[in-house]
Amino acid sequence: MRLRIGVVGGGLVAQAMHLHFLAHLSSLFELVAVADPSATVRDALQRRYSLEATYEDHHGLLEGTKLDAVVICSPAQTHAHVMLDALEHGLHVFVEKPMCITLADADRIIESQGGTGKIVQVGYMKRFDRAWERMLERLPDSAESLRYISVVVHDPEFIPYFGPGDIVRGSDIPAEILESGREQMRVQVREAAGADSPAVITAFEGAFLGSLVHDVNLVHGLLERLGEPLPAEVIGGDWWNEGQAVTGAVRLSNGARWDSAWIQLLDVYEYRESVSFFFAEEVHSLTFPSPWLKQSPTLYEVSRAQDRARVTERFESYEESFARELAHFHDCIMNGTECRTPPQQARLDMDVLTQMFLKAGG
Repeated sequence: MRLRIGVVGGGLVAQAMHLHFLAHLSSLFELVAVADPSATVRDALQRRYSLEATYEDHHGLLEGTKLDAVVICSPAQTHAHVMLDALEHGLHVFVEKPMCITLADADRIIESQGGTGKIVQVGYMKRFDRAWERMLERLPDSAESLRYISVVVHDPEFIPYFGPGDIVRGSDIPAEILESGREQMRVQVREAAGADSPAVITAFEGAFLGSLVHDVNLVHGLLERLGEPLPAEVIGGDWWNEGQAVTGAVRLSNGARWDSAWIQLLDVYEYRESVSFFFAEEVHSLTFPSPWLKQSPTLYEVSRAQDRARVTERFESYEESFARELAHFHDCIMNGTECRTPPQQARLDMDVLTQMFLKAGG
């Protein structure tokens, strides 16, 4: 059965990924409506996807169109409100990361979802990368011999990957909507992080919750597979360069350390993301391409000693994780498959990232 689906927010990730794959997966989804405050964006997307309707906000979409589910790609400070309204309307929800900004909102979402029985899936596409799945299968049976975890990301954002006009941007959003969104962001970041300066917002919402969250989530999945108690102890965190560089450190139950770093390098047109698990007798690693590059494979590599030599196994797949996570969303709704990235998991990630930020002293 095809699910009638609407999208809230027609910005970068919606245009670059979710709308494209929802339309591509036409045997699973009927893409019927988009809500966005920009008339320019609404008109462009209506023409591109032959939508039944477009709306200025999510209220119009929920009231005006018969839907089975929504995909939420609006700014992070709107996520909790839109999710709770969608659940109240009896819809299944796919929400881009971060699920929300405050732990209190995360608790409200979890409570609301539990009362409806609807699927809530958070957009952690890396959990659907076949290289991540391969690493999950090939890890040792426990974390006993795990010595260190390293996560390093440097990110030029989106400019190298899109030409002029590839992403439709609207300069016609009413000023009151923009200011309301900025105030929502300030209030929520202040509640979660204790401050709301522009640099704090960039560091906490943009870098920790918006970017490093992907790697924290995928590492949590691997640690869970190893039987590691979660959450592990957060022992450090830092941010600098107006929030465009962040780090966090975690101590595992066997004493091993997990360090993560995310650095925004807008003037270096190169994306690098590596996650490595160092065990006493083998090393497992993932090397990711920019998420904006479709069908660009992640490399999984495991190396160990054998016959007085180093033996390496490599695995790559060209299947697109953004498509696979949407197909999983459909499977959860239609077949009762257990959701791989539920809101409880997102709350765990948010808690750890919030502690990392607070360890830096704000």
